[in-house]
Amino acid sequence: MWGGESLSWVAALLTGAALRKGKESLNEAPYRAGTRNTFTARWQRWLVRGFVALVGVLVVRPFTYLTYLATPRKRLPPIDNPILTMQAQDIARAVRTRKLRAEDVVTAFVDRINAVNPVVNAVVDQRFTDALRDAKDIDARLDAGDESLKDLPLLGVPITVKESIAVKGMSFRGGMPCREGEERCADADAETVARLRAAGAVPLCVTNTPEACLWWESFNDYTGSTRNPYDSRLTAGGSSGGEGALLGSAASVLGVGSDVAGSCRLPAYFCCVAGHKPTPGVVPWLGHAPECDDPKWPDFFTQAPMARYVADLPLALKVLAGDKAAELRLDEKVDLKSVRVLYIESEPPTSVSDAVTGEVRACMTRAVQHLRAQGLDVQPLKLAGLEDAFFSGALLMLQLRRVRTVHFDPQRPDSLHLAWSELFRFLTCRSKCTLHSVVAGVLFYLARFTPQSVLRKADAHRTLLLARLQAALGQDAVLLYPSMPAPAHRIGLFWRRLLNTSYFMIFNLLGMPVTQVPFGLGTTSGLPVGLQVAANRYQDRLSLSVARELETAFGGWVPPHCKA
Repeated sequence: MWGGESLSWVAALLTGAALRKGKESLNEAPYRAGTRNTFTARWQRWLVRGFVALVGVLVVRPFTYLTYLATPRKRLPPIDNPILTMQAQDIARAVRTRKLRAEDVVTAFVDRINAVNPVVNAVVDQRFTDALRDAKDIDARLDAGDESLKDLPLLGVPITVKESIAVKGMSFRGGMPCREGEERCADADAETVARLRAAGAVPLCVTNTPEACLWWESFNDYTGSTRNPYDSRLTAGGSSGGEGALLGSAASVLGVGSDVAGSCRLPAYFCCVAGHKPTPGVVPWLGHAPECDDPKWPDFFTQAPMARYVADLPLALKVLAGDKAAELRLDEKVDLKSVRVLYIESEPPTSVSDAVTGEVRACMTRAVQHLRAQGLDVQPLKLAGLEDAFFSGALLMLQLRRVRTVHFDPQRPDSLHLAWSELFRFLTCRSKCTLHSVVAGVLFYLARFTPQSVLRKADAHRTLLLARLQAALGQDAVLLYPSMPAPAHRIGLFWRRLLNTSYFMIFNLLGMPVTQVPFGLGTTSGLPVGLQVAANRYQDRLSLSVARELETAFGGWVPPHCKA
């Protein structure tokens, strides 16, 4: 086994951390952008970029391209029921006023899921029979004049839930392998799901996620790959990719995902729908697989609402937040013209990310021009230190302890020794785990050897970057930021483009609320494009309000190309 010094160097290289020999003071000066005391060295950035590019050119690109050519493109069946294109709040209103029966609503979405799932492969487990029974019960109680239902904000609204979030009686393993003969189902609802049920929602199914939610494509060895509704040869993203695919296919109107490094916003971007990462700590995080009891876990991770329409996100967030919804003041009307808008057109959170393409840059240009035309104060923002956000964020996240992935040993909860045995099994073709899960375990292990001086520097960088952005935003501004450099790509290509996830990860690092808003389809690719709208902590209503304005202006969700 390698010595600690060697492991420290490897951990530093993999995370991009610049190590300096010798002891450093506990009172080390904080990160200063533009000085020699930068968090990463230029040679390390280019070494990481060169390694990723080399792997991409020699392995990933040829393999994914050949797979792409060998895979026939499948189109979704046409949307033939107007219920499928309604907003969630309109469905609830129609059920309450008896303009629609809950049974008809649930039936419409069940039929649509059955029609599109052979194309997108999003469903892991379903409760269609129970959902129809729930809908009939709602109708019977309304017919009997039960007034207690009239105030339920999501009455009769079908919802779908990421398989890593507990829905009673449904598969609940976070895409991870089970032991021989083991059936891993949820004994009870997660608190988030329980709150949605109490608000009148009807869960239909649980949807695909990568193994242990540890990748940005929704693939595991049990369900396979979830595919993009706009081109079945492309990825739907991850880790909430099953939710994104069903929402984009008009097979769901409201969903629950999770977000630890863009996990709900990335699929929303790739699938032309909306997602919102709330202020940390507002939405319960328990009832998720994998779980983690590290006290810093809620700083990075949250369960998160996803919807086909931005207009439904505030309603869903209010239900999910429960008593803490009052802290967000979601019912307060936002005077849009009083909101300041800052934007970063194309500067990535790491100098080794790909550059923003023309289609994504055009979204930013259109958004800036539109908001200025509406009378808002719109100004560009230069955020010093942004180029190191990915490396410091990745390093800090890799320090999280007791994340219950396939590498977790309950007998030795603070050890990651299983990472190496799993790697050996994978290399000898005996592992039940996927490659990205195995690699993640090794990275978590190596990161344990990072010197405390480097961790202090990473935390100082995070603190300073957060202070700068909070000062710029205040309590009355939002930040427009690119989602990804380009639209959705071939399945498997994230091994080449994983550094591009830094555009999402920065807001997990800083613990800020952020909304992914769809801008319809790009003029060149014909694939979904969009932007992120971020705000200061507890100012979720600002990002949601600006996102809704942009969705209205630029089309939002556009139905996928369907069979004639």
